[in-house]
Amino acid sequence: MEESSAVTNDHHLKNCILNEVLKKIPIFDSYRNFCEAVGQDAMDYPDFEFWYYRFYHGQMNFDYDRNMDPVPKTIMDMPIRLMQKITEHLDPVERTYLRSMNESLKEVADSYPIIFENILIRASDDYMRLELNDKMFRCSKETNGCILITPFKEVKSQENFMEKRLKTLTSLFKLPNIQVNHFSLTLFNGSPTITEVLPGSFHAKSAELYAFDMDHIFPILSAMSPGVLESIHLKSIPMDDSDQMLRFFETEQFKQAKHVDLKWYYKVDDLMRFSHLKSFKCEVDFFEAVDFQRIRDIIPTFKQFESCELKRANNRRDFDIRTIALALVPMIPFGFLEVGQDAMKYPDFEFWYYRFYHGEMDLDYDRSLDPEAKTIMDMPIRLMHKIVENLDPVERAYLRSMNKAIKEVADFFTTF
Repeated sequence: MEESSAVTNDHHLKNCILNEVLKKIPIFDSYRNFCEAVGQDAMDYPDFEFWYYRFYHGQMNFDYDRNMDPVPKTIMDMPIRLMQKITEHLDPVERTYLRSMNESLKEVADSYPIIFENILIRASDDYMRLELNDKMFRCSKETNGCILITPFKEVKSQENFMEKRLKTLTSLFKLPNIQVNHFSLTLFNGSPTITEVLPGSFHAKSAELYAFDMDHIFPILSAMSPGVLESIHLKSIPMDDSDQMLRFFETEQFKQAKHVDLKWYYKVDDLMRFSHLKSFKCEVDFFEAVDFQRIRDIIPTFKQFESCELKRANNRRDFDIRTIALALVPMIPFGFLEVGQDAMKYPDFEFWYYRFYHGEMDLDYDRSLDPEAKTIMDMPIRLMHKIVENLDPVERAYLRSMNKAIKEVADFFTTF
């Protein structure tokens, strides 16, 4: 009786497969329909594929004995060189799935360094978002357990959210030889640290780190290989926490970095700590008077220096912007302070720019005695015709909007 029931069930499964074939549904869609109808564990995909193609080619014997068939080839029968070639062309996320299949594939996958362009982690006490390059994984707390959404599936679990979160991150950081070009971590208020899942060290070229508690950041920073870590963007340190600032300056990661972006107030005396950097961004302490000429004299002594961005809030409106201008103009022959699009017209900007460029630093120079500047309307009419003739219709349309005289010159030529 049991044997008869098993045969009946077997024939029912094969009838389901045959029905998919007769509907001309592609095999992957067919297998998905099959699993939804009879369950995920009713038949493995290789067996489904065998019967699908038998029926597809008109071989309808449901009782065909497969014992006489040769053993099907698997991925493990593939030549090792071909397997390595395939692994080489997988992206890092695909390679992590491959290494989880068995020990042999794990060894092949681990023979190549896993290099991510971006790793982004955003975590709170009830939510986590993990981005690996262009693939996103999300885990959120539910009333009874949690829900995990991956690029491939959505899974509801009875597992505790915190345990699921740590398990997900552990599977990432236990990968051998992990490397990342840009690592970004944000731990929101109430989020526990992820220190326990970090490896002893991992290679990140650039890091952006934020947490309400800086004690969560330093263990993560220390796990990054000094020298490999070139750029550090710290968004966490409280503006007036000098102890945390000094603690950061003493890390090997900072001492061997090339670029830093810091969200705190520094004093001019701290500036020499940046002497090894190629670029840096930070904010000058607005509670103290700032010697901008001293800043100007210090920065050019930095051997690796390429650029910097220094901010100084003026909430108390206690100094004149010309103080900075006079100190820094000799140092910056090209460029200007950003004060808005309408602050000064270009001809006036050009006038002052070249005065300063040639060392004429009188900010109160009276321009009223200067000869009147020439304009486009002083150009000989033949030259103006020559210019307009070589403009395309769109450029000519813009030109004619300037004033009536130029409009007449532009209209002399056919616009379209």
